[in-house]
Amino acid sequence: MPTLSAIYRYPIKSTAGESLTQARVEEEGLVLDRRFMAIKPDGTFLTARTHPQLQRVRASFDGARLTLTHDSLSPLDVACEAFSGEAVTTQVWGDEFSALATHASLDAWFSEVAGEPARLLWLGERSPRYRDNIGVRVSFADGYPLLLISQASLDDLNQRTDGTHVMAQFRPNLVVTGTEPYAEDGCRRVRIGEVTFRVDAPCSRCAMVTVDPARGEKRADREPLKALAGYRRGERGKVYFGQNLVAENAGSVTLGDALVVLE
Repeated sequence: MPTLSAIYRYPIKSTAGESLTQARVEEEGLVLDRRFMAIKPDGTFLTARTHPQLQRVRASFDGARLTLTHDSLSPLDVACEAFSGEAVTTQVWGDEFSALATHASLDAWFSEVAGEPARLLWLGERSPRYRDNIGVRVSFADGYPLLLISQASLDDLNQRTDGTHVMAQFRPNLVVTGTEPYAEDGCRRVRIGEVTFRVDAPCSRCAMVTVDPARGEKRADREPLKALAGYRRGERGKVYFGQNLVAENAGSVTLGDALVVLE
């Protein structure tokens, strides 16, 4: 039976993920997932598509304190109660909304990482970003609360490319084993642990998957995007890998939970 083999949470958009053994799922996705995002002074968001070095940032967030580490910078730990809370207008792929300023020390730290002036924003306890097309509130994620990929899909991709690609390049929240490659494409509703998910849309891919997460650099050979384009190209020329999920109820998921296909 297909089972949940990995859970990943990304406290800050485009930075390294945390590997979990259990997670709480709510409307906005995994609790504490993508609650922060770096921006330029004009509100434009920064991602590893243009700033691959962001993936060398490791963040830990417990809802009260944000801790940051990076191989080339001193660690930084700031409590949420120290955040200024100033409302800042920003956007994620056309969704314009207001987020909250954090702290000058965090802004300065991320400016060092980005190599240009930057600020770090926080969503607060509840995201103000509501997406009409899927009917739920969403964090700083690109467009959906959660992403599912099967290990078999990555294994199949690695047989088609030079070198070995890792799941971190695709930034899923949930990974399952015990399926055929791309079995997730044929699902419409699934249950994992206490949560039922709507499998809403395939995830379109861009140059971000070419970033080596360990080095924070893009691969010169444009892999695995080049290989994916050869056999995973869909409508309007987009390249797909993984499936976007929307949770239909709140609950917990735990490593080893069975994935049950409902539709």
